[in-house]
Amino acid sequence: MHVLRAIDPTGEPPHDRLDPATIEAPAQDRLAPVRDTPLPITGPHPPLLAVLGAHGGAGASTLARWWAHAADTGLAWPGSPRSTQLVVLAARDCIPGLTAAADRLREWHASLTPDGVTIVALVLVAARPGRVPAPVRRFRRTVTELLDEDAVFSIAWHEELIVRELTDLARYTPADPPPPRRAHLTAAVPPDVHRAGAAITARIAASRVTTPTTGRNR
Repeated sequence: MHVLRAIDPTGEPPHDRLDPATIEAPAQDRLAPVRDTPLPITGPHPPLLAVLGAHGGAGASTLARWWAHAADTGLAWPGSPRSTQLVVLAARDCIPGLTAAADRLREWHASLTPDGVTIVALVLVAARPGRVPAPVRRFRRTVTELLDEDAVFSIAWHEELIVRELTDLARYTPADPPPPRRAHLTAAVPPDVHRAGAAITARIAASRVTTPTTGRNR
């Protein structure tokens, strides 16, 4: 399964999704809300990515702050076609976080998300410092099978976040070189945040294949 392939115009299930008939959708009361208004423009350009928290405390606001070309869509799907509907799903790397991420992924695969929404990546943010417990690692393998393995990224625990406001954090743009390995979060984004942002941006760029017959991107 490849996350960023174009939708098949014949009416078959999109190549970036599983067949909806094979997916058990979340219960109605577990579906995410929809944001009908466009995402805000907080930088010089409209956002390329919408960071969606699979649950409260997933780290979506922090990721959206770190990546200058991203916007925070909270817990709601970005439903307006007037701004990006390319979604980076964020969740804590723990059993409750992975369960919420699975709900959002199954919701998308079951075609219960707004038209135009595409999940381009899943970012799992450490729930605590130290090693991830074995039950969490096992459950993570099950959940991440719902996406291409190259579309799953991990962000480590960054202790300095405890004492920083979001507005204090440095930002990453796609033209930035890799940051120093040891720098305060006010001076540079962490290396793992840089790597994930660069890889996700590259995946989006690679997916924008020009159609020979129409000359339009799809």
